[in-house]
Amino acid sequence: MSTVQVFRPKANLVWGYSALALDALFVTQFLAYPSGGENIALDALLATLVATASVLIWLRPKLELRESGLTVVNPLRTVIIEYGDITDIETKWALLIKHQGKNTRVWVAPSNGKQRWITDSTNRWRFSKIPNSKTQGGESVPISSSNLSDSGAAATLIRQRMHERH
Repeated sequence: MSTVQVFRPKANLVWGYSALALDALFVTQFLAYPSGGENIALDALLATLVATASVLIWLRPKLELRESGLTVVNPLRTVIIEYGDITDIETKWALLIKHQGKNTRVWVAPSNGKQRWITDSTNRWRFSKIPNSKTQGGESVPISSSNLSDSGAAATLIRQRMHERH
């Protein structure tokens, strides 16, 4: 078992690096091709704000699974949680870890409704009025709890680590 496993969706990295690339193009444009009446200081401040927001929102957040516990790195706060302190894990809107009377939401593990919507809306022209997500496999699993969503995948990784410790 590896010491540290980092959970970070690739979509976050794509969005973050795309925003930084566009920001770099903007900086290049206002430095190399200044126009009359342009305020370079204001443009530099705007570029700095966009770069900072990109790093905080898309590149910084992650979930680190260690042998002793997990580290939740959100945009403005980092929380270290021991596996023994976790009382419940919810996946409804985003992964929510309940521990020692506190709640920690994991930014990198949201749940999306797109997969369930696709499942329910494809092949809707059947005789049954029950949505497909309820009929497939006999057992109903919310998309937020399945491994198709980031929250479900992260919750599964945490539960595996908790199981390995006990």
